[in-house]
Amino acid sequence: MPKKWCFIFLLILFSYHLFAQDSLYKRMSVGVRARYGFIIPHRASLVYLIQNHINAWDVTCSWRTKGNMPWHTFYRIPELGIGIYHANLGNPQYLGSSDAAFGFIRIPFYPLKKRFNIAYSIGSGIAFLSNHFNKVNNIYNIAIGSQANVYIDFGLSAELNFTKKIILASGFQFTHYSNGAWRKPNLGFNIPSATLGLKYTFNKMDESVKLNIEELKTVFKRKNEFGVTFSEGVRENPPPDGKKFYASAICIKAERIVTFRRKFGTGLDIFYDPSLKPRIISDSIEFKTIYNFRSGLNLSHDLVFNKVSITMQTGVYFFTKAKDDGLIYSRVGLRAKVYKNLTASLTLKTHFFKADVIEWGVGYCFEK
Repeated sequence: MPKKWCFIFLLILFSYHLFAQDSLYKRMSVGVRARYGFIIPHRASLVYLIQNHINAWDVTCSWRTKGNMPWHTFYRIPELGIGIYHANLGNPQYLGSSDAAFGFIRIPFYPLKKRFNIAYSIGSGIAFLSNHFNKVNNIYNIAIGSQANVYIDFGLSAELNFTKKIILASGFQFTHYSNGAWRKPNLGFNIPSATLGLKYTFNKMDESVKLNIEELKTVFKRKNEFGVTFSEGVRENPPPDGKKFYASAICIKAERIVTFRRKFGTGLDIFYDPSLKPRIISDSIEFKTIYNFRSGLNLSHDLVFNKVSITMQTGVYFFTKAKDDGLIYSRVGLRAKVYKNLTASLTLKTHFFKADVIEWGVGYCFEK
């Protein structure tokens, strides 16, 4: 727990230094929000753990983009921000509470409205759970096996300006916790919530910003992008506290950049996963070394934010001997160009919403 609060304190300290710059301060907003929701029992084995509704709150600090880059315009001058989150999980004995630190982007549906607007948000970070699974004193929490977990948050909110600086916001959030099968158990939590909050902005929006979308479209040129990514991750097979396996993957991709904010593509995936061996042997199949490999073809769609993109991929295995996962796999995560043609990525690979592995990747790409 002390490590958790040290991490959050450092995040706040960094944010204070960042926002102390005058150009950011003038576009800065702070908000506080209450959430009320429940855990979805997506497995029958989770029903007995759910006792009460979820009470939660978050505090955020955000700044509106300047509008001086094409992606600002195409996303209608979005806000970037960071926040901290706390929730009780409705069962103090076995589930305890959750604390998270996260970053997010909030994108309005309508540009530069004065009194009322609707926006959607995408956030991700790290969550710390107080009462995770433990073979000695908490064997009943079969949902989460680790203290640290990935925190993913999607939201839809309506904002009403009471004054030039005070904004009332209400909406819905969907929150997910998972450790990506790094430690079992990992059924995860899915929490929908209703929200109500207040936001204070230090300066009204610069309404001189113009969204010259049609003008930008005339200078945009569609491009092809080719690349290769190597990724590595760690996963664990049941039972809890079992052996850790290092899973690797190579992805060769071809993508089409169709607008300033979207690209579509296809790719060839080659996976090496030694955790498949005990699962294949348990199926009474004579094991061969090549069975540690799986191959598939994927289709992808990326939302592009300058050099960073949110990637969503779905693929089909055309070679696999492991039958328990099925033939369909998916990825969701972040990709970024970090230096010239070098890229970095962080994605969660799943099989029908069942986490398989968190992939940390590096790669090379070029446009043509």
